[in-house]
Amino acid sequence: MFICDEAAIDLTRVHVGVKSVLHPKSSVLVLDAPPSSSSSPSPLIYITIGERNILDDMSVLSLSLATAESMTVGDNNLFESGCIIKAKSIGNNNWFEPKCEVGDGVVIGDDCVIGTAVVVPPHTVVPSNTILVRLPDGRIIQRHHKEFARKAKQVLQDRYIGAFTEPTSQAYLPRNHRMKTK
Repeated sequence: MFICDEAAIDLTRVHVGVKSVLHPKSSVLVLDAPPSSSSSPSPLIYITIGERNILDDMSVLSLSLATAESMTVGDNNLFESGCIIKAKSIGNNNWFEPKCEVGDGVVIGDDCVIGTAVVVPPHTVVPSNTILVRLPDGRIIQRHHKEFARKAKQVLQDRYIGAFTEPTSQAYLPRNHRMKTK
C-alpha cells in the first residue's frame, strides 16, 4: 500500500490492499466508531479496501456505523478528486469520476463508471457494466459498458497504478511524498 502521510485514514480500523494508492488529502473515514480499547486484542476493521485502488486528492470514502456495519471495496477501483462515497459494497474495476456522490447503503457491481457530478441515491443497486452519466439538464442516464471501452478503461487504470507504484517511474509516490506506515 502507498498511503501519503497527508491522507486521512485510521489504519487500525481500515484494511488497505497491496498496491493501493491514497493521495494527499484523500480521506477514508469511519464515523461513529467506538473508541479503541486497550483490552481488545485487535481493533475491528470496518472498511476493507482491496488491491490496486486509487484515491485521488480530496476523494472521500466514508462509513457511518449508524447506517451500516462495514464497507467493502473490491480491486482496481479509481476514485477521482472530490468524489464522496458512502456505499456499502463496491465491486471491481469501477471508476468514480470527479464530484460524484454515492449514498449510504449503495451496492455497486463490477466494471461501472459513475460520471462527474452524478448523485446515486441511498440504497440503490447499480448492476455490473453500468455507466451513469449526468446530462446538462440534470437528468441521469444509464447505459451498459461496451467491451472495448471497458478494456480501454482498465488499461488506463493499470498505467495510472504503475506510475505511482513502480520505483522506476518519475511519479513514484515515495520519491515525491512522505508515506504513512502502520
